[in-house]
Amino acid sequence: MKKYQATFILDTHKWREPITALIDQIKAVITEMGAEIIEVKDLGLKNFERCPRKEFVAGQYVSIICNAETSFNKVLQERIGLNPNVNRVIVEAIEA
Repeated sequence: MKKYQATFILDTHKWREPITALIDQIKAVITEMGAEIIEVKDLGLKNFERCPRKEFVAGQYVSIICNAETSFNKVLQERIGLNPNVNRVIVEAIEA
Protein backbone atom coordinates (compact mmCIF):
# COMPACT_ATOMS: atom_id res chain seq x y z
CA MET A 1 0.00 0.00 0.00
CA LYS A 2 1.05 3.57 -0.69
CA LYS A 3 0.13 6.85 0.93
CA TYR A 4 -1.78 9.23 -1.35
CA GLN A 5 -3.09 12.75 -1.13
CA ALA A 6 -6.20 13.42 -3.21
CA THR A 7 -7.27 17.05 -3.62
CA PHE A 8 -10.82 17.60 -4.82
CA ILE A 9 -12.33 20.75 -6.33
CA LEU A 10 -16.04 20.61 -5.69
CA ASP A 11 -18.64 22.35 -7.83
CA THR A 12 -21.18 23.37 -5.19
CA HIS A 13 -23.10 26.12 -6.98
CA LYS A 14 -26.16 23.82 -7.28
CA TRP A 15 -25.52 21.86 -4.06
CA ARG A 16 -28.14 22.68 -1.39
CA GLU A 17 -27.01 20.41 1.45
CA PRO A 18 -24.11 21.03 3.86
CA ILE A 19 -20.66 20.53 2.31
CA THR A 20 -19.98 17.81 4.87
CA ALA A 21 -22.61 15.62 3.16
CA LEU A 22 -20.71 15.84 -0.14
CA ILE A 23 -17.40 15.15 1.62
CA ASP A 24 -18.99 12.10 3.26
CA GLN A 25 -20.03 10.82 -0.19
CA ILE A 26 -16.44 11.12 -1.40
CA LYS A 27 -15.09 9.43 1.73
CA ALA A 28 -17.57 6.57 1.19
CA VAL A 29 -16.28 6.03 -2.37
CA ILE A 30 -12.69 5.96 -1.11
CA THR A 31 -13.41 3.47 1.67
CA GLU A 32 -15.44 1.27 -0.73
CA MET A 33 -12.26 1.04 -2.79
CA GLY A 34 -10.50 -0.51 0.21
CA ALA A 35 -8.46 2.57 1.12
CA GLU A 36 -7.82 3.65 4.69
CA ILE A 37 -8.52 7.36 5.23
CA ILE A 38 -5.94 9.02 7.45
CA GLU A 39 -6.87 12.69 7.31
CA VAL A 40 -9.54 14.92 5.76
CA LYS A 41 -9.04 18.68 5.43
CA ASP A 42 -11.65 21.12 4.21
CA LEU A 43 -9.48 23.79 2.61
CA GLY A 44 -12.39 26.15 2.03
CA LEU A 45 -13.89 28.02 -0.87
CA LYS A 46 -11.36 29.52 -3.28
CA ASN A 47 -11.98 31.82 -6.24
CA PHE A 48 -10.63 30.84 -9.65
CA GLU A 49 -8.33 33.13 -11.64
CA ARG A 50 -10.01 32.10 -14.89
CA CYS A 51 -13.64 31.06 -15.00
CA PRO A 52 -14.81 28.99 -17.98
CA ARG A 53 -18.42 29.18 -16.73
CA LYS A 54 -20.03 32.29 -15.24
CA GLU A 55 -21.93 30.29 -12.63
CA PHE A 56 -18.80 28.45 -11.43
CA VAL A 57 -16.38 31.16 -10.24
CA ALA A 58 -15.16 29.43 -7.05
CA GLY A 59 -14.67 25.88 -5.85
CA GLN A 60 -14.66 24.16 -2.49
CA TYR A 61 -11.27 22.48 -2.00
CA VAL A 62 -10.95 19.27 0.05
CA SER A 63 -7.81 17.25 0.69
CA ILE A 64 -7.92 13.58 1.73
CA ILE A 65 -4.84 11.61 2.74
CA CYS A 66 -5.17 7.83 2.67
CA ASN A 67 -3.36 4.53 2.34
CA ALA A 68 -4.41 2.65 -0.79
CA GLU A 69 -3.36 0.16 -3.44
CA THR A 70 -1.26 1.28 -6.39
CA SER A 71 -4.30 1.32 -8.70
CA PHE A 72 -5.94 3.97 -6.45
CA ASN A 73 -5.47 6.92 -8.83
CA LYS A 74 -7.00 5.26 -11.88
CA VAL A 75 -9.92 3.70 -10.03
CA LEU A 76 -10.68 6.89 -8.09
CA GLN A 77 -10.70 8.96 -11.30
CA GLU A 78 -13.21 6.52 -12.83
CA ARG A 79 -15.46 6.30 -9.76
CA ILE A 80 -15.42 9.98 -8.79
CA GLY A 81 -16.05 11.03 -12.38
CA LEU A 82 -19.61 9.77 -11.90
CA ASN A 83 -20.27 12.50 -9.31
CA PRO A 84 -21.37 15.74 -11.05
CA ASN A 85 -20.40 17.80 -7.99
CA VAL A 86 -16.70 16.92 -8.29
CA ASN A 87 -15.10 19.20 -10.85
CA ARG A 88 -11.49 18.01 -10.55
CA VAL A 89 -9.41 15.58 -8.55
CA ILE A 90 -5.64 15.56 -8.30
CA VAL A 91 -3.99 12.48 -6.80
CA GLU A 92 -0.35 12.32 -5.80
CA ALA A 93 1.70 9.69 -4.01
CA ILE A 94 3.30 11.23 -0.95
CA GLU A 95 5.20 8.21 0.40
CA ALA A 96 6.39 4.88 -0.93
